[in-house]
Amino acid sequence: MFQNELAARPTGTIKVEDALAAFKKDGIELGDVRQHLGRPYGARYCVGGMSGTDIAISLCEYIDPAAAKAGAERSRKIVLANREIRINQATSLTVREIQKTPASDATEARLFESFAKLK
Repeated sequence: MFQNELAARPTGTIKVEDALAAFKKDGIELGDVRQHLGRPYGARYCVGGMSGTDIAISLCEYIDPAAAKAGAERSRKIVLANREIRINQATSLTVREIQKTPASDATEARLFESFAKLK
């Protein structure tokens, strides 16, 4: 399934690699970055990672903005504390603060600011 999703990545939206590069450029280090299944959310391709031990992220590419919105709504049905999802074009960024602290709040804000600037 991972190979199928990798081969079927959409065009015309923000690529996961571009978002990860922007985060790094903005000083946000991510570890344990790896592909996870997008199919449960209707996504074509997803990658997750960690910022320290307090922040988990997921970036997902969808076929179009409507699919991204539907995927975000599907994901929101899974109740997780301290999680927010934002969409830019047909790509979503999910940030979950595992430990909610002032530092993790600041990292979350920087992630979403960096993501919003991508075109």
